[in-house]
Amino acid sequence: MLEDLKKISNQITLVRLSLLPFMWFLILMNYPLYYVGILLIICGVTDVLDGYLARRLNQVTEIGSRMDSWADNLLLISAILWTALRLPEVFTENLPLMLTALGFYAVFLLVGAMKFHRFANLHLYLSKLATLVAYFFLVHALLTGIYSRGFFIFAALISILSNIEGIATQLILSQVDEHMGSLIFLYLKKDSPLVLWIKRLFRDK
Repeated sequence: MLEDLKKISNQITLVRLSLLPFMWFLILMNYPLYYVGILLIICGVTDVLDGYLARRLNQVTEIGSRMDSWADNLLLISAILWTALRLPEVFTENLPLMLTALGFYAVFLLVGAMKFHRFANLHLYLSKLATLVAYFFLVHALLTGIYSRGFFIFAALISILSNIEGIATQLILSQVDEHMGSLIFLYLKKDSPLVLWIKRLFRDK
């Protein structure tokens, strides 16, 4: 375990985790939101970098995968709470859609916890897209101090679809396969044009 923690990809993930308490401090002490927005950008860069280095340097480990899942989910949950604290209009003006999106996300986490006893971060392509859209929405809101309702609706709908796929995938699979890409791949040939196009789109090797 200690040897795995010494790997550069896992150390970058630890950096992302270590930034969370500091970001909470900034929020609770009412520092300008753009400070948190800048740190959120740094977290996004580390998220991309640790995954790239883990694959590039052949440093993919179970503990690294779990830390990455914890970091992603804790950051997402924290960002939702930051929004509620500092930009409450996002909730008050979009309550039904917000509750629906949060409900599907909670069910996704609950299914993973009950079936696999962990955060089941499946790295599905639709989930990656939802995370990217939500990330840009949050960065924009935190940097500017205002939010785009259209951007929020789009992010919420993509999140709902990704969590539906995640829930279905977890219910179907007997074990966590974090690199399957998409649920539809279970029903398509690996060399089908659609599968190859999606993998090229997401640069999955």
